[in-house]
Amino acid sequence: MKDEHHISSLVVLHRPDAVDVLKAFAESLDTLDIAIQGDCRCVMVCETDSQHAVMDHIEAMEALPGVINVSLIYHHVEPHAVMNERVALGAAAQGADA
Repeated sequence: MKDEHHISSLVVLHRPDAVDVLKAFAESLDTLDIAIQGDCRCVMVCETDSQHAVMDHIEAMEALPGVINVSLIYHHVEPHAVMNERVALGAAAQGADA
């Protein structure tokens, strides 16, 4: 197992009656959150330790009743060490305000 942190965003197209099922699914996992919920689609953020886990979440959601499609929109990988580093706010942040 690699020492990685995977951050992904997923767009889920679903029937209106699937909202409760999707919410329950997301609440059952520490690695999945609903970022935006609409009547027939939502955006989910997935943070896992492997690409395989991301794909497992996608497959599980596609099998939920009322889910029509799950699309991987964004996927980023960082070593865990980088994710645990503190971010220094310095000249770059000050330049953004100018």
